[in-house]
Amino acid sequence: MSKKKVVFILGIGRSGSTMLDLMLGSHPEAFSLGEISKLPEFVSQGKRNLAALEESTFWIDSFDEAELKRFAAGISNHRLNKYIPLKVEKFVRELLGKDDIFNSYTALFEKTKAQILVDSSKYLSWVSNQVKNKEFRSGNLDTYLIRIVRDGRAVVNSYSRIYPKLTISEISQRWVRQFREQQEFYDSFPEKKKMLVRYEELATKPEEVLANICQLLEVDFFPDMKEFWKHEHHHIVGSRGTNALIRKYRGLKQKEGVAEVHGSYYEELGLQIKLDLRWKKELSAENLATFNSLAGELNKPYEWNVLAVKN
Repeated sequence: MSKKKVVFILGIGRSGSTMLDLMLGSHPEAFSLGEISKLPEFVSQGKRNLAALEESTFWIDSFDEAELKRFAAGISNHRLNKYIPLKVEKFVRELLGKDDIFNSYTALFEKTKAQILVDSSKYLSWVSNQVKNKEFRSGNLDTYLIRIVRDGRAVVNSYSRIYPKLTISEISQRWVRQFREQQEFYDSFPEKKKMLVRYEELATKPEEVLANICQLLEVDFFPDMKEFWKHEHHHIVGSRGTNALIRKYRGLKQKEGVAEVHGSYYEELGLQIKLDLRWKKELSAENLATFNSLAGELNKPYEWNVLAVKN
């Protein structure tokens, strides 16, 4: 029997990580965790129903309150005891064979009964810390890294739409820093366990991209994975726009804030994957010049200047 697999999606926000997560999670052997890095924060706030879709009761049904608090403590990358450094506690617990609290993904496999877990927490600090844990170091679980990259012009425009108080200069500098850090980590990852995915290619030819990922994971490809809204999901948080497609398919009321940020874009989109090129109309010449002066050279290999293509 093959080892269970954990797929970590690495990327800068607003780059399609939720869409990729849900597509992969639509594979019959897979389970979308979403941004599980947010779980400890939600649990500390007393939340029990953690799924982005309220009708999901997976987290309530799978964990009692005490069990969920223990799980949150183990996956959080924070001290369990305020007087003992986390590295020391992990080392001692490993020696004593009492480190199961840190085997978070192993526990999730037991709860989900899946063969593949997809984690789209996406931030480098989260991914790099998780893969250092014993359940990955020991080789008990197969670890895969998928880095999703989107044209930086689209990314900064999306951030500007959601966080209008930030300047394009601030957003662009953040993009440059995160891009370089993620590139370095990706380059250091084992060649046979990683793949670079472009958001634009995922949106315009999803079957081809998903088939390539399935080949990497050594599992069969199912064409209906791209229609993620038709499948059952219990993921945490994720893109409001991507989640809007699921809500639309299920006839659920849209979350507050979607229309305020995106206008009628997702309402008019219908149930389809469409390449989002709104930056071409929304990003002013001045802001584009600012981005290019700070990030243009780094972004050049990832510029998407192809006209939108229908799936």
